[in-house]
Amino acid sequence: MAGKMYLAIERNRLKERFEGTVTTAILEVLDKETNEEHLESISRVLNKFNDVIKLVDESTGLKQDDDEWKTYEEESHEMYINILLKQLNNLYIRFGKLRFLKDFSDVYWKHNQIFILNLWKELPEGKSVASNEASFIKLFEDFFSSTIKAFPDFIVKQLREFRHMYRASGYEVYDNYKYIMPDPAYCHDNRWNDDGVAFLYLAYDDEGIGYQNIKLAQKTCFEELRAKEGQVLSVCKFKAVHRRIKILDLSFDGIDYEGELKGLNKLEITYKDMMWEVIQNKPKLQKRMLEYAKAGNEKAFAEELDKIQRKMGLELKMHHDIQLQLSKILIGNICDAIFYAVDREDDPELESYIPFRAFSRYLIAKGFGGVAYRSTRMGKIGLQGKCLTLFDKNDATFIKGEMEVYEYHKDGCKFVKKY
Repeated sequence: MAGKMYLAIERNRLKERFEGTVTTAILEVLDKETNEEHLESISRVLNKFNDVIKLVDESTGLKQDDDEWKTYEEESHEMYINILLKQLNNLYIRFGKLRFLKDFSDVYWKHNQIFILNLWKELPEGKSVASNEASFIKLFEDFFSSTIKAFPDFIVKQLREFRHMYRASGYEVYDNYKYIMPDPAYCHDNRWNDDGVAFLYLAYDDEGIGYQNIKLAQKTCFEELRAKEGQVLSVCKFKAVHRRIKILDLSFDGIDYEGELKGLNKLEITYKDMMWEVIQNKPKLQKRMLEYAKAGNEKAFAEELDKIQRKMGLELKMHHDIQLQLSKILIGNICDAIFYAVDREDDPELESYIPFRAFSRYLIAKGFGGVAYRSTRMGKIGLQGKCLTLFDKNDATFIKGEMEVYEYHKDGCKFVKKY
């Protein structure tokens, strides 16, 4: 009972000092522990951590209502929490448990996912937009730090990596290429931009796949324009101008959630197998650990496991692999929930677009030049198309000699002419 009592005291201290989803996830994992000795060990780690943080906080001479406190908290929060996660992970390894980081990540992303999706849905609710947008941005700051910065190769690309880009117009523009570019005076009611702001909306396909008698990316353009049967449209190929700008790539065609979750379970088995292989290949170590096991010396046994883990660099690898797979699952869930087709008949004011505009402002502030995402209109007809929105219309331009005119038909577009 004493272990639970002391732990309750320290968990309350931690919660008062560190608000947010990360702390909630840590405490939820710790609450699953039932072993009295383990609870006492956890409370000691938390006590030491809380005391050190208190001393550091006091040494700054700041109070929580000071303006400087906010800056201090923003700069130090992630570092302090990572120190605690490392200490708790090492402690759980000494308990003979390798799942702490996995359990923490699982709980953390579950809470994040629910929070993100709820905020996304709440943003269009009129009067509360400003406050909801602030909460939304704060949440995405966590997402940015833990996923985008941690795994840039997974989700961040440069514009030069996007190929076969096209843009269409709902009428024949002949060889007046300037009319294929967006004009701020006519920019209204789009997914990512506020009224009067000219973003460049493109479709792309890295493979240059054909569909019927046109390119798949051209088909995506026509569907995104909601082309009518028999309508004449112009479509032009585009090229990157500023090739190195950063693009957030959310163009996932679908995440194999079951496969990713199975992968998480396989990670734990893999790490155990790696540690067991080390033990088997070192007879003296194997003999020593066998003696500890026979004598019931759990502390010495756990310390040996801890040494093996540190030598193998397993702690960092575990954290990296688990975070990457959980990030894939989270991003897939977010994309499934927020990228859906919007029709004015169902949403006359297009309120469903408000969260996307908040998101684009956030991405611009973070130095991104655009965002790639799957085409919701293509999804409605059972096809996989991809879209790219550039926040500066001058980051890409039309290719002269690549303007084509088609008559739209659902079962195959009719080529009219090329300029």
